[in-house]
Amino acid sequence: MLRELHIENFALIQKLTVPFGDGLNILTGETGAGKSIIIDALNQVLGERASSELVRSGEEKASVTAVVDVDPNLLARLAELGLETREGSVILQREIYANGKSQARIDGRPVNLAVLREIGSMLVEIHGQHEHQALLDENSHLSMVDAYGGAELQAVSSEYQLAWQELSSLKKEIAGLHGDQRERERLLDLLQYQVDEIEQAALTPGEEESLLAEQKLLQNARKLLEVCHSSYQALYEAESQNPVIEILASVVASLKDFRELDGTLEQACTQLEESLYSVEDAAQQLRGFAEGFSYDPERLNEVEERLELIYDLKRKYADSVGGILAWRDEKSAEIERIRNTEVRHAQLTEMIDAAAAKAGKQALALSALRQQAGRDLAEAIVGELAYLQMANTRFQVEFAVCNSEEGLPVEGRRLAASATGIDDVRFLISPNPGEPLKPLSKIASGGEMSRIMLAILNVLAKLRPVHTMIFDEIDAGIGGRAAQAVAEKLAAVAAQRQVICVSHLPQVSSMADTHLYIYKEQGGERTLTKVTRLDMEGRVEELARMLGGAEVTPATIEHAREMLSMASKAKLGD
Repeated sequence: MLRELHIENFALIQKLTVPFGDGLNILTGETGAGKSIIIDALNQVLGERASSELVRSGEEKASVTAVVDVDPNLLARLAELGLETREGSVILQREIYANGKSQARIDGRPVNLAVLREIGSMLVEIHGQHEHQALLDENSHLSMVDAYGGAELQAVSSEYQLAWQELSSLKKEIAGLHGDQRERERLLDLLQYQVDEIEQAALTPGEEESLLAEQKLLQNARKLLEVCHSSYQALYEAESQNPVIEILASVVASLKDFRELDGTLEQACTQLEESLYSVEDAAQQLRGFAEGFSYDPERLNEVEERLELIYDLKRKYADSVGGILAWRDEKSAEIERIRNTEVRHAQLTEMIDAAAAKAGKQALALSALRQQAGRDLAEAIVGELAYLQMANTRFQVEFAVCNSEEGLPVEGRRLAASATGIDDVRFLISPNPGEPLKPLSKIASGGEMSRIMLAILNVLAKLRPVHTMIFDEIDAGIGGRAAQAVAEKLAAVAAQRQVICVSHLPQVSSMADTHLYIYKEQGGERTLTKVTRLDMEGRVEELARMLGGAEVTPATIEHAREMLSMASKAKLGD
């Protein structure tokens, strides 16, 4: 339940706090005073797309804050979103900046717009003047019937949608197989050539690295052998001077007789002995490498030719040998798929037939539930319309199907279908006895449309747990007894939930539990929107103004008092 709305720098509103009460809240005031601006502000705090044009001229940002009572279901959902809050109420906030950006918060914690919109939809339901046009749009009628059908219909609808998605996926795949045969053959030839080229290369993982190492070794073979030979000679076979090993051996032999005299000598002698052994081992390794290494210029050519082949394949297919092999495997699988097109086509044809039969069966079951829901909905709407002074009105939900060669098989026929099923739905009405049923757009006047919309919304609202309903001029185009009936209906709805209504009718306003008067006031060079919660005398004056127009007379004052008295008795059931 909406308790309070605080608005700052929004359109004409500089700073405004709007208090709401239980039951029926009525907003009245002169045309252009800002009543609809308040509804617009509420839309923003519930997650509607923002615009920088909403920011009051000259200000950096606008803000709208709503204080709303919450129930256990909403608290549970907030907890799921990580927005655990205290019991009792929740604060929704929206800030809109002059640069076009906006920010949303729930109890001071930032949230994205989708979360704000979800939470807002659980709290408040707004019905604006544009919904008259939505009601005339026959594309919206099916969703209304589905909403009235309840959980069973929704479950069957979900099953049908899954079957439809499966069928659509299979049809998309088979459509991909129906490409140009010549193009498929050309692609197959190209892929086969590329795969064969890689196969003939007989690549192995890690081959490029091994070849590069071998190439480097072969390119430096002569110098390497020279270095190994000269190093071995210096260590073991030097002719011009004593070999390194002989010198080390002589030094070690000289020190052995004196090594026990001093610890330093002992350590030095041990290190030199170890060096001698290491040098001898290294010399033998150099000799072994030189004797075992065979330099073949032809092998270098082979290695470089192999590397050139690998570089060429890398340029064509991938950055590494592993990538080339993976590309080969992928294209081999694609070749297999292309070659198996006919087989896959036959498989898909069978699968499509089975999926279409399944979807057709579910579409028929969905249609049957919809038709029952349509009859029940029409009956409920007729009952509401009778209360709203349209007692002789006939209302019917019309169902139609269309044959299509490409449609779903349903009871021996092929019926056109979509993601919503096989049904085309529209609302038909006959407001007067003797007149044939016709579409809403062809028959209903403005006042009739207001009452029809109220009837439909009231019927559908019983299916939703929303605690606050807001109507922006639901009573447009009506008067007299019809206006009184609408007023009584709104009051009856308000006995079960909070209703907020922008109205220009004294009959509706007289039924208010909370009456808010919206007016404009000059503040320096700027126009400001203000709000006042009317007491009894204030309500009398406002009703008198609504009854008498520009001139308020004692007669209109008396009439206003009488209307308030009658409204009070009506709400008490007298």
